[in-house]
Amino acid sequence: MLELIEQHRLIAILRGVPPQHAPKLAEHLHGAGVRLLEVALSDAFGVPALQAIQQHFGHDLHLGAGTITTPERAEAARQAGATYILTPHLIPDVNTYARQHQLGLISGATTPTEIQQARAQGSEVVKLFPAGNLGAGYVKSLLGPYPDLPILAVGAITEDNLQDFMKAGVVGVGLGSYLTSTDWSRPDYSLLQKRARRVLQQLHG
Repeated sequence: MLELIEQHRLIAILRGVPPQHAPKLAEHLHGAGVRLLEVALSDAFGVPALQAIQQHFGHDLHLGAGTITTPERAEAARQAGATYILTPHLIPDVNTYARQHQLGLISGATTPTEIQQARAQGSEVVKLFPAGNLGAGYVKSLLGPYPDLPILAVGAITEDNLQDFMKAGVVGVGLGSYLTSTDWSRPDYSLLQKRARRVLQQLHG
């Protein structure tokens, strides 16, 4: 996971995306250069959207599942085609499941204690959540005593603050609604694709 995030720097987070629209959205994000997708399993759309994207793309995308809060949800994600999972907070049972089934793991954590526990439980990259509310200064403070800590910043990350987080030392960011939410009665895929291109240009510029 660390190598993938260092290479691509962005995870686009799909939440509440109707399954019939998910493959086309993924296609447009892929066209912009996005290679890491996370489908949140926090609603009824999650598993079928994940399955639809996996069947459409096969191995052309690195497809993960987010909001994994139980081993049962992790199992559903794996069966639907996810190769890595993300948690919103530290969940030892889920982290154990990921290790046992060779799933990539990005464990959510906020405090230094949680972060160290996440690393000990197999999270190669730690998801700092909610990063946007904590601020880039919090990242700088963490990297003082933990200079080699790989942090993925997620939560209230925007075009306006992502550069601050990259300069502070995160290895990548996760963006949700800004890149993946539209009026599903008239989806504007081209707008989301343009946003994704701008974000990637900032991240790789």
